[in-house]
Amino acid sequence: MRIDVHAHILSRTFLRELADQGVFGIERDGEAYLFPGYGPLDHWLFDLESRLDSLRRRQIGLQLVGPPPRMVSHSSWVTDGAFARRLNTQTAEVVAQGEGLLGGLAAPALGEPDQAADELRRAIAEHGFLGVALPSAAADIPLDRPEFEPFFAACEDLELLVFMHPTTAADRSAWSDYTLLQLVGWPFETTLAVARLIFAGTFERYPGLKLVLAHGGGALPWLSGRLDLGYFAPEYEANPDCRANISKPPSAYLQDMYFDTVVADPAALEFLVSVVGPERVLFGSDYPFEIGDAEGAKSLPAIEAMDAKSKSLILGGNAKRLLSLPKR
Repeated sequence: MRIDVHAHILSRTFLRELADQGVFGIERDGEAYLFPGYGPLDHWLFDLESRLDSLRRRQIGLQLVGPPPRMVSHSSWVTDGAFARRLNTQTAEVVAQGEGLLGGLAAPALGEPDQAADELRRAIAEHGFLGVALPSAAADIPLDRPEFEPFFAACEDLELLVFMHPTTAADRSAWSDYTLLQLVGWPFETTLAVARLIFAGTFERYPGLKLVLAHGGGALPWLSGRLDLGYFAPEYEANPDCRANISKPPSAYLQDMYFDTVVADPAALEFLVSVVGPERVLFGSDYPFEIGDAEGAKSLPAIEAMDAKSKSLILGGNAKRLLSLPKR
């Protein structure tokens, strides 16, 4: 079974509610919806029938879905418990209509860190979600802060797939042109977030954490050797903080996480697999967004050219293992 671990979805009913209530400044434009600072939302985001047709045509047996990242966290706000419950209810409703082809990811209530773990447990128990749609920051607060420790402990305890998708932690005028926020900013948000988690010792404390990174981990695979420079610097640029919480070089922790295939270039995908191994790479599409790989046109040819074992692992085997799905 082929599994897509990276996709976004909203229900028409929920979008209509948000527009009617003026949430996020969303506006209706006939059958379309306008999101301020972004533009029209791709209709494939809420057109369930077209999505299911696409999945069947491409023989995708399961697609993991969660809300778009801006609805979970952005630079000046982050989801609280009440809105997380709304997001999770609408995700569960769409999954229930997905004819077995959709698996839900819970939106965490990181805006209320003291309640986030309990709210996550409630969402998993109520809706049967397969994992968590984790933003790369809680508004402008990095996730390696102590207040998020109970949340990560719950993710490990529940053995959930934790899919980290970047979002905007700090607005910068330099991102406002040429779609650079999505093209460059977001992959670097993931890079920064995970570098902080590594140095903070998160993977030491939670070795069972099943963290999957969007967009191939951003620049992390390319910069892992540079992170090691901080760990090994012997004298003038030595920083004790780079060793205080970890027992091995930062690059070694790449073997404690996973990466999707949304890297937009066959050579980049080949490099990613060469760095972390095929056992750490999972097929993803970023469906339905154009700045993604909505139907796998960029990644699938490179995957198909790999050896049979690597191909099998990336297209579904690794995801089945992380999700504890039966072999079929």
